[in-house]
Amino acid sequence: MGFSDIGLRHIVDVDGQLLGIDADVIDTASLLARADRPADSQLWLVRAGERFAVRPKQLIRLSEDDVLFFETSATNASPATELLAA
Repeated sequence: MGFSDIGLRHIVDVDGQLLGIDADVIDTASLLARADRPADSQLWLVRAGERFAVRPKQLIRLSEDDVLFFETSATNASPATELLAA
């Protein structure tokens, strides 16, 4: 049974958590809520090893052919702090 058989057309990964989403487009706040992440978290799209910041309230178009990978970080953390934590 595929994901489309149960009504899930899109798969996204947020901090290692796989989520099935039926909508073609989702906003940042809804994606954070579904992933049970704080609403003020910075969301990053990870593609080919690079991180791209996703703006608050930005609409994200989902793909039926690809899994989109996202990471979150606290909005008050500086890039230097994140590097030290890694």
